Amino acid sequence: MNGVLTTIVGTFVESWQELRVHRGRVVLSLVGVTIAVASLAVVVGFGALAEKATAALNEQYGGRPATFSLTASSSTGDAVADEDALFAEYRAAADRYDVRWTSEAMEGPRKVQFPDGVADVYTRTVDPDYAEMHRVRMASGAWFTEDDRGRLAPAVVVNRAFLERLGDPDIVTHPTVRLPGTPGSVAVVIGEYVTSEYDTEPSMYEMARSVASTGLTADPDMGISRSFEVWVPDHHAKQLAKRIASDAERASGGAVEVSADRMDAAGTVDGDPLGPLRYVIAAVSVLVLVLGGLGLLNVSLVSVRQRIREIGIRRGVGATAGRVFVAVLLENVLGTAVAGAVGVMLGAAVLSNGTVRSAITSGADVGGAPFPLEAALVGIGAAVAVGALAGLLPALVAVRVKVIDAIRY
Repeated sequence: MNGVLTTIVGTFVESWQELRVHRGRVVLSLVGVTIAVASLAVVVGFGALAEKATAALNEQYGGRPATFSLTASSSTGDAVADEDALFAEYRAAADRYDVRWTSEAMEGPRKVQFPDGVADVYTRTVDPDYAEMHRVRMASGAWFTEDDRGRLAPAVVVNRAFLERLGDPDIVTHPTVRLPGTPGSVAVVIGEYVTSEYDTEPSMYEMARSVASTGLTADPDMGISRSFEVWVPDHHAKQLAKRIASDAERASGGAVEVSADRMDAAGTVDGDPLGPLRYVIAAVSVLVLVLGGLGLLNVSLVSVRQRIREIGIRRGVGATAGRVFVAVLLENVLGTAVAGAVGVMLGAAVLSNGTVRSAITSGADVGGAPFPLEAALVGIGAAVAVGALAGLLPALVAVRVKVIDAIRY
């Protein structure tokens, strides 16, 4: 056991010493490998970040897998007579099937009195579960709770553009805003939710079935739509959503028709929308990696030919063919491993830059480490593989060196 360990350690030491002796040529040959690995790491990291950002943005707007929207229409073509009763049936049906996450969702313009005048603000009227279903993140303050339904001064959660138009007050001061209407009301801003830097128009959330939403009905002419959302397990999701819709239809006595449509991107988008771009960039990176490997191969062959006498002497004093083969092969593997580590660090520096990361993720919260682990593993793995392939031919040449010819060289 000690002999095997000594052989392994000795081989690594010999390979590292050779790298130090020929470091000039090795460094020049590994520049291409370093650049290629950095490019490859950036490509893989870009793909991972973009995929997470796309999923986060899709879930923000369409909901988590699997989210269904239940919408009703009268069997006679008229407006649904009693929407509140129908939505109560939705909730009862969801409870019957142990569906934990549900939310009413009505969206459209709502008049808000700002210091500079009245404006139509895009408003979503939702239940507290909506935040979990759509990954709503808070920048400050708090999201709705069930206790907020009974507020005499209704609660609203707004975006940064809304606060700036309101005069940029501090959330902790409980700023108020007037909502004109019949009747009008004065709402309290309880929180600010996170939005993209490109979201420059004021928008807000208000609580469903609260004072703020009293008298607010879905008016298609005003662009207001009302639906009921359910987040169900992805397994048999379609069947479960249709059961809830069918139960609500039966409870209405056949007066309405309820449809269940899947909202989340996982149920509507096929394949990888970023795939073509990633494949093109990856192909270029692989090409650069191959060119770097060819340069390393050329330097390794020249180095072996210059060391024929040294190799012959080592064979003459007892070094086995296997020992020589592994030593020459490891010289390349160790060199490219170091180059790969440097390339990965360069890639990590690029992707960890706040401006670059924000451009890739569009401001979405993707979580995890600043640099994806899979990008680091792919970069190091590719570098080691190139080193092994580039060192294979020189190692075979070194093994075939005849001792007597090498000593005469």
